[in-house]
Amino acid sequence: MTQLVYTVCSISQIPFALALGEDLQKYEPNTQFVIGLADRLPSDLPAIAFPIVAADELGLPFLSEMANRYTVDELTRSLKPYFASFLAKKYQANKIIFLESQTQLFQSLSKTWEILNEYDIVLSPNITQQRNPKHPINEPSFLNAGLYNAGFWGYKPSTQAESFLTYWKERTKEKGYFDFCHGFGAEQLWLNFIPIFQENVYIQSEIGVHYHPYNWVENPLTMDEKGNYVIAQSFPLQILQWQNLSLATQKGYFKNQIGVSESTLKTLKKLQNVYLSNLKKYTGFNSFVPSMGKIEQKASKNFLSTAIEKGCLKMIDWIEEFEVQ
Repeated sequence: MTQLVYTVCSISQIPFALALGEDLQKYEPNTQFVIGLADRLPSDLPAIAFPIVAADELGLPFLSEMANRYTVDELTRSLKPYFASFLAKKYQANKIIFLESQTQLFQSLSKTWEILNEYDIVLSPNITQQRNPKHPINEPSFLNAGLYNAGFWGYKPSTQAESFLTYWKERTKEKGYFDFCHGFGAEQLWLNFIPIFQENVYIQSEIGVHYHPYNWVENPLTMDEKGNYVIAQSFPLQILQWQNLSLATQKGYFKNQIGVSESTLKTLKKLQNVYLSNLKKYTGFNSFVPSMGKIEQKASKNFLSTAIEKGCLKMIDWIEEFEVQ
């Protein structure tokens, strides 16, 4: 029996998963880490220091249908519960935690492991405080995005957990896409029902446990006199989850972060720059293109629109640097 942490990523996102694996080696040396690949495993993939399991190893007879239905991102998200069931059996895990690949650890996951001694399922909320209605990401936003964050959750094999995963798998099989106008928020929105449908669910909302773009506005991030990152002046930062980072451009714009303190944005910007810079050491993956899932096609642009876009991006860069430094 073992404790297991896993992630699921597309083939182009493997460097993020490798960085997460290194963090786990530092803070969770006795925990098994596995990378779930939402794709086929290329024969010429560079050597990887962690076990990697490809989607076709899951033995899903409808995998090709999912791959044809979903974008690469939607497929990656929708396979999370399937990898959970498969890996729990493969590694005989008695506790399992999922972390999004674009995640950094700053301390161990001991609190969550302890919670799983008593509870069957652990979820992380997207929002813990009332939000100003004028904020770009306000309370109605979470009625579409979901109340709980699918980038961090955990469970231990049990009747309740199996029911949870079965429910989630049935929904993501055909309804794991983004269509906010019709009430579909990929895999994440389905988590809203878990505390209602299942028993023994713990909502891990303690400050600092899971710091992500949805709750940056709620609590400031600073560095204390010892060089440790803390939330709201005194709570140690455990998990920092990024969103929409690009290895190609080494960018990750802080969208819709009106209301986040200037000092927090400054700290996050420095952390992001270091994080992306460290990912450059994982070479040999930029030539791989996902073979499963639809690749979203960008509309062709004429010279004028391209020039305007470049100018806007330069302006965004200037504004970000001006605001956070």
